Amino acid sequence: MSHLSNLIADPKLLVARMRVGTTEPEELRRTVARIEQNGSIGAGEMEDVGELQQRIAQWATNSSLGTLSRRDLRNGCQAVLHPPYPPAEDEAVIDRLLSEVERNRRRAAFLAVIDAYLDGFDNESPTLASLASRLEALASRWPWRENDSWPERISSFSLLDPTRAPEVLARRVLASGEDPFRVLQESGLDTVGRRFGGLAEAAFRFACHLVMRMTGQEAVSGQRTLIEWARNETGDFGYQRAWPDFVEASLTPWEIEEPSEAHKSALLDMLERFGGGDPRAKPERWRTVMDRTPGAYAVLMRWLTRASVLQFLDIVDRLMPDRASRLMWAYRRAFWMSYLLSDGSAPGIDAAWVAFGDEGARLARKTARETGDKSFNAFGKQSDKSPQHAALILQMGDFTIVDWSHSAKYQVWKRGDKGAPQLFKDRYRSGELYSAPIQESHVSPKTFSWQKSLARIIEGRIFYSPKASWRPRVV
Repeated sequence: MSHLSNLIADPKLLVARMRVGTTEPEELRRTVARIEQNGSIGAGEMEDVGELQQRIAQWATNSSLGTLSRRDLRNGCQAVLHPPYPPAEDEAVIDRLLSEVERNRRRAAFLAVIDAYLDGFDNESPTLASLASRLEALASRWPWRENDSWPERISSFSLLDPTRAPEVLARRVLASGEDPFRVLQESGLDTVGRRFGGLAEAAFRFACHLVMRMTGQEAVSGQRTLIEWARNETGDFGYQRAWPDFVEASLTPWEIEEPSEAHKSALLDMLERFGGGDPRAKPERWRTVMDRTPGAYAVLMRWLTRASVLQFLDIVDRLMPDRASRLMWAYRRAFWMSYLLSDGSAPGIDAAWVAFGDEGARLARKTARETGDKSFNAFGKQSDKSPQHAALILQMGDFTIVDWSHSAKYQVWKRGDKGAPQLFKDRYRSGELYSAPIQESHVSPKTFSWQKSLARIIEGRIFYSPKASWRPRVV
């Protein structure tokens, strides 16, 4: 996809790559004992947490919480929202636990509860809403140190108001331009655990929804901020559960208008490198997006279709052996570009895919090696013609059309015809791309040039019959 996005901006040039990577599954909840580091919870650790939570519940019931060690109190506070037995779900237990924290002024334990709240944030959870209310009351009474930043953070960002915190953070980050980390630092969400915890994710989703409604330069600025915000410490996408929101925010603003070619290229490159891959070759990653946001997905396919046609034309340009061949090819290039850039007065290209022979495939792989862009390896292979031949496979309304490079005939199938090839395949068997009911050469027939003949089929201005004796007839 990255090379295709480059071709959108200029079929002859490669643009600078954004250094972002593939999407990894979201990390499991941070270990209770190491809230400031990344980690996953193994079976043994989960069992220890559960034992501690059960012990705290038993002591709360027996009014013996005073016997808890500082370590157990701190670790219990870190686990107030953690499975399997979160103390916050039992009002009696959480009240006794927080009372013990306040009575003994256990600063580490109090900050541990705040951290658990920020990491486990879920603004639809009644348990979290109840915990937030308790924390807000406790924070108002807490003997903060003179240089403590938490009182200002809580007030400025409404951190302990689950109904407002995501929106406040989202708007502040978007207003920051392309430096979202500064706002995360100011709000206390800059540690590894908090930056991709529940509250940060909720704010990121809210920001995505705001960007979805933007247009023009405002959308460009918002999308650039989201890209910076989404990167984790290794450059990967940090909010896996928000992937559909992020894709929608990247594409929905361009359902009607188009961004600059440079920004379009950057978005395509970013979507691939953040883990989406080419949706034509890897549809499983895009299934949720296809089902939930068909409008955004249509924008993506529109861009990729244009990119595939440009890719085909660019490679074929390089495969043409002599001046005469290149002159002949220029007419075909102009023909398909007219449909690619259609303003809606004529049918457009709904989807496109390329199948190269061995030589075209070699050029594509060479480009992938030279640029480090593995996505350029995404193309089909054909063995119908010579190693220099390439096939452009198009879906246009009810028609599947294969146009070949060099002197091969174009092929036309209508919906329902047997043998119509599927787009986006890795390999096409012999004859699959050269067995259409209608096959015409690019040499002008008696009364029509090939351009007029094919255009009248596409635009429904001539009678179509899938018979061997087919001839164009104006209707």
